[in-house]
Amino acid sequence: MKKFLAVIVVLVIAAAAFVQFVVPRALTNYIKEKVTTATAAKEVYLSLDALPSAKIALGYVDKVHCTADDATIGELNLKKAELNGTSIHIDIKELLMPTDGISREEHTNRILQSAGTLELSGVITEDSLRDFIAQKFDHLKSPQVIMTPEGISAAGTVKILGRDADVQIGGQIIARDGDLYFQMDNINLENAILRRVNLDKFLGDFNLTERVKMPFGMQFREVEMRQGEAFVKATRN
Repeated sequence: MKKFLAVIVVLVIAAAAFVQFVVPRALTNYIKEKVTTATAAKEVYLSLDALPSAKIALGYVDKVHCTADDATIGELNLKKAELNGTSIHIDIKELLMPTDGISREEHTNRILQSAGTLELSGVITEDSLRDFIAQKFDHLKSPQVIMTPEGISAAGTVKILGRDADVQIGGQIIARDGDLYFQMDNINLENAILRRVNLDKFLGDFNLTERVKMPFGMQFREVEMRQGEAFVKATRN
């Protein structure tokens, strides 16, 4: 009888340890890995909340809050990147014992059973957009970017026939088909030889998040232009 009771006690202790440590740690590591992969962040901070806390062992989380330092989405650096979720239901069996022979995407879909809300947000700064424009327009020297609620103004110089020409670009950041784009609304070129030339026929949209695999099937839905920055938000489909 004493041996039987000892076995029961050991099983209870093991179950308690599993509930308190193993599942929360596995879930925390999984979410961190997803966010790190999507944002290339150097540091990811994560908190999981559930009441009672034992619900986490069953795969139920009331709130998820995650912040990523020095995050990058596509070709843009994001300031203040945050992942927030509520009423998350995770398949713990799939998390701890992944099904063989399925893709990472299918594995993710199986793990995340449901979510009341799930969103990733961040801020695109003038410096971040300036660096992007400098990469896309490698002939543009000394680019400058100003962001306002009304839109984006960018300027710089290019060499034409050995002379400097001033370039002015107007545009905005938009969300379309789940991706972010820098949409050019107008572009003008001016120098001593050419005077002022309107180049609107060369306008185009530049994908800021092309080929990015967002975590948990989220897509960019919202862009809010602000003074000196643009706030962007992605939500689960």
